[in-house]
Amino acid sequence: MKFFRSVFLWIIWNLFSVPFVKTYIKHHYRFSKADRKQKFPKAPFMVIANHGTFFDPWMIGGYSHQPFCFMVNDDGFRGKSLSAWYLRSIDSIPKRKGASDFKAMKATIERLHNKKAVCIFPEGQTTWDGETQLLYRGIEKIIKKVNCPLVMVRLQGNFLTKPWWADSLRKGRILLHFKTLEQADIEQLSSDEIFDTIKSYIYQNDIKDPENAAVPFTGVRLAEGLERFVWICMHCGAEDTLITNDNTIKCTSCNGSWDIDAHCRLTSSDPSFCCLPDLKDWSDMHKERVQEFLTHRKNELTRSSNVTLQTENNEHVFENKENGTLILSREELLFESGSSVLRWPVKEITDYVVQKKDIFEFRHNSDCYRFMFNKKSPMKWIFYFRYLNNYSICEKQGYY
Repeated sequence: MKFFRSVFLWIIWNLFSVPFVKTYIKHHYRFSKADRKQKFPKAPFMVIANHGTFFDPWMIGGYSHQPFCFMVNDDGFRGKSLSAWYLRSIDSIPKRKGASDFKAMKATIERLHNKKAVCIFPEGQTTWDGETQLLYRGIEKIIKKVNCPLVMVRLQGNFLTKPWWADSLRKGRILLHFKTLEQADIEQLSSDEIFDTIKSYIYQNDIKDPENAAVPFTGVRLAEGLERFVWICMHCGAEDTLITNDNTIKCTSCNGSWDIDAHCRLTSSDPSFCCLPDLKDWSDMHKERVQEFLTHRKNELTRSSNVTLQTENNEHVFENKENGTLILSREELLFESGSSVLRWPVKEITDYVVQKKDIFEFRHNSDCYRFMFNKKSPMKWIFYFRYLNNYSICEKQGYY
């Protein structure tokens, strides 16, 4: 049975996955290896990489004729879609997004013991501002336990090619940098040293990277979708007043407007308006402001109107329920609609993530709730919940 399963995996990978990578993804994303001589070792081995855009797993895996088992967001396994069938067919590992997942770690060890290649993105989700996010610990212990080769991959230019919040694809280039630690190297390193090596090697800041700045990136409708991410005006400080069109983002409160280019650099035609250099600086401003709000706001912290509540049915598919307003205080999260008020204690909310760009999702006990946003920022809610749960401590220590 294992033999036929291996043959099936090889067929799916080499007759579907690799050709798709070498035609569609290669054409649209313009990626290549920085060192063409770099090759993957013989399985089992683990691949660890930074995560900047949706097709990162396939850009990496496309260089291997050995099938990859990807650790991916468990949302991709819901229902009976083609993507769910494909992920199961290539023996991918479902993982709870934005949280540690012991079951996924156990499945990873099992795949490696069965002499397979496993690819993991230890940030747990895609970056929204081009900088590698904090890593979840645990992978270093798996590497020590299994003692297989570790391939670290740093993708450069992947975020600029298709920011997670964006509606349109840019034209530029993506480079994949590879570094392999063999079994002998791993034996000489402690778990902490392995983690620090991974953290250092895969770190990337696409917007601030001078090598990216020297490469022409071009595109159209470069601002559209940005309101999914930013929500605080850099000039007047108003919240939820940003709208985008083409390459321009505008604040409806102060009428300030800014253009963004394909390197995510910002400019204003009016010198009297505050203008930060780029989106990374604007992202950092949001983090600072949220921490200030948590210090000075006593009751209501934030709210979003015209959001749609979604709940999960018996087939694990989410359905729209009703529209309303989401309100956050230090003690609880409220959803007010025309017919009811739902309440969840902040301390009991876990696994808060953004799904499908426009959805804020969290778990309360065994139930999963989603809120769909329309041209507003679900990421705002991630920022608030992170800093309500001591994210600043994680930032100082450099990991989750």
